Amino acid sequence: MKNKPAHKKTDVAAITSLLVRLDRILAGPKDGLLPSLRKLAKEVDQLVPYYDGHMVRVTFYSLAIGLKMDLSREDLLTLEVAALLHDFGKLGVDEYTLEKEDQLSDDEVVEIHHHAERGFHILSGFAKLEQAAVIIRDHHEKYDGSGYPAHKRGPAISLLARIIAVADAYDAMTADRPYHKGLPQKKAEAELLAHAGKQFDPQVVDYFVNHIKNKKPRAKRPKSRGSISSGKNQFTEYLPVFYNYY
Repeated sequence: MKNKPAHKKTDVAAITSLLVRLDRILAGPKDGLLPSLRKLAKEVDQLVPYYDGHMVRVTFYSLAIGLKMDLSREDLLTLEVAALLHDFGKLGVDEYTLEKEDQLSDDEVVEIHHHAERGFHILSGFAKLEQAAVIIRDHHEKYDGSGYPAHKRGPAISLLARIIAVADAYDAMTADRPYHKGLPQKKAEAELLAHAGKQFDPQVVDYFVNHIKNKKPRAKRPKSRGSISSGKNQFTEYLPVFYNYY
């Protein structure tokens, strides 16, 4: 029997601090909302396994899809906030469970599945996050009704939650994890296509696989806005809202 590996305990003080800061951000000036939330999301990424920028990358992919689908500015804003905070509920999940290489027990599966509802219950307490919280709750629902927490099906799942579901799955497949080596882009895309109409909205999968060529978030801010059109900075053509991210 394997010994349980050392892992960090849930940092209750850090979570409390994040919630206090989130409250201040939401109460602050509107023009500072997104930049502050982006910084907060990067800090959450350092508290939630796998400490590798997952929440930020999911936001890039989600917005790339949303922009290609010609969503309204209001929907893009809601999508960005929900994607940035989509795994907030994992802050209360045992880290060993999230990083476990062996098969999960029934109780561990329930604990992980509960993170979507936990995130909803925490974030819906903030009036400005009510819409985003609903999307966070539903981002693990599946198109065929086999997801969680409410087994919603097809259009009953909000479009924004369906977008995040694809973005989240793609990043989970392509990133290295304790339980698997990240897949190459083409293999991950093939998996999305294989599960379109079952786990994922087929239209969202189509936009992501067939209409977004560069699926690698840029690591650095471009030197000037003019560099956007040069084609040298991957992904920036889709994400003008991220000019001041870094």
